[in-house]
Amino acid sequence: MTGAEYDALVKLMRGNPESAANRAARRVLVDGITQAEARRETGATRSTVSDAVTRYQEADRLIRVAYGVEKTV
Repeated sequence: MTGAEYDALVKLMRGNPESAANRAARRVLVDGITQAEARRETGATRSTVSDAVTRYQEADRLIRVAYGVEKTV
């Protein structure tokens, strides 16, 4: 996912881009680092990072399906 795509998801989902969860999820989904690395960088907990990554991945998938970019799995 690109940075612009991630930023759009955060806006659409009314997330706080400055929160540790969002900063960690961005590093994982945009920059490709591991969740463990993102946790160390941001100080977020394992479950917080995992939940944020899952939430934004699912939102991205739903948007792509809705616009016909990706087929339903």
